[in-house]
Amino acid sequence: MRIKRIIDISRKIYPGMAVWPGDGNVDITRVSSIKRGNSCNLSSINMGLHTGTHADAPFHFIDDAETMESVDLSGFIGFVKVFEVDCGKAISADHLKELSIEEGDSVFFKTRNSLIPEENGFCKDFIHIDVSGAEYLVKKKIKTVGVDYLSVEGYGSSEHLVHKILLSNRIGIIEGLYLADVKPGRYFFSALPLKICGVDGSPVRAVLLELE
Repeated sequence: MRIKRIIDISRKIYPGMAVWPGDGNVDITRVSSIKRGNSCNLSSINMGLHTGTHADAPFHFIDDAETMESVDLSGFIGFVKVFEVDCGKAISADHLKELSIEEGDSVFFKTRNSLIPEENGFCKDFIHIDVSGAEYLVKKKIKTVGVDYLSVEGYGSSEHLVHKILLSNRIGIIEGLYLADVKPGRYFFSALPLKICGVDGSPVRAVLLELE
């Protein structure tokens, strides 16, 4: 088995990019510069841990739950099924019942979210997973779910039930994927989070490997 193609499904991180309302904007500072006479180029970055393509830890919505350094990494690397879902505002159980989702699967959902222009800023009206969809994924005992916008949950949710349902059942969550150029199918993926202690999330560099 050989790698035919590596597909980068991560969002670029840059100042001015769309972030979740209330999260800090991205600030990248050139601390040291060869052009200024320093011996090397050296940069620092200030941003929220849920910026761009990122993983959620259970601690994000469940106090005293696992933080990022303790999550099961098998949920962030392995084989994944990419499904294209055409729906109105939310992916429900009725949409998922039409898909070949099996126990132990990791699943990514490609929607029209991937066509939202990044330069337009944050979009409140994105496709998300509703409570029935989250409960169905738990029932199917999947390992990981990935979505192509900044949250599995709709904007304005006050109880955060979708996150809580998934995270309490130790289902890995990857948000902010870019799947516009990805065809539905089975791939090997890697979206490993950074080993940051005591936190609720982490940026990831998510890629799909097309094998032959």
